[in-house]
Amino acid sequence: MIGSNATLEDVCFAVAAALDAGGISGVLTGGSAAAIYAPEAYMSDDADFVLEASDNLEDAELALHSIGFRRIGKSRIFSHPSIAFTVDFPKGPLAVGGDYVRETRILERGDLRLRILTRTDCVRDRLAHFYYWNDYTALNAAVAVANKGIDEVDMDFLRDWTRRESAELLAKFAEFERRLGSKRP
Repeated sequence: MIGSNATLEDVCFAVAAALDAGGISGVLTGGSAAAIYAPEAYMSDDADFVLEASDNLEDAELALHSIGFRRIGKSRIFSHPSIAFTVDFPKGPLAVGGDYVRETRILERGDLRLRILTRTDCVRDRLAHFYYWNDYTALNAAVAVANKGIDEVDMDFLRDWTRRESAELLAKFAEFERRLGSKRP
């Protein structure tokens, strides 16, 4: 069970373990992935997991019951009586902008495993929020995630993706690059 002092990371690993025990594959995405990669710079109040196409929400609901989460009405959101964090299951498929995400990363903590967006796709996800909704909090998260592991971020891929989304977005990408500062490769 998850205690009242659980962190977002604790919740993410517990949910991943419960899903795995139920034979369900989910990938941590969104702001919660950014919070895992750069916890000192970004915080999220929920854990966003996108399920594989072959998995369904009802199976996830059964899996999450085992760790104390209950579905809120008919929504895709689950809450726990002892903690403030919620778990959300955005509809798939797993994508960023117009691209499907094909590669993920596995983080390990003891015997627990958490599938998460790669650092590059996490940055891309936050950039999409900045690009399309002028969300500067998402831009700050993208910068923090990139700076925390700049060697894992494919800047050429991000630039090409930005261009494919819309050449008009390159000015916003340039702002992202400026904020990265001297840590940029």
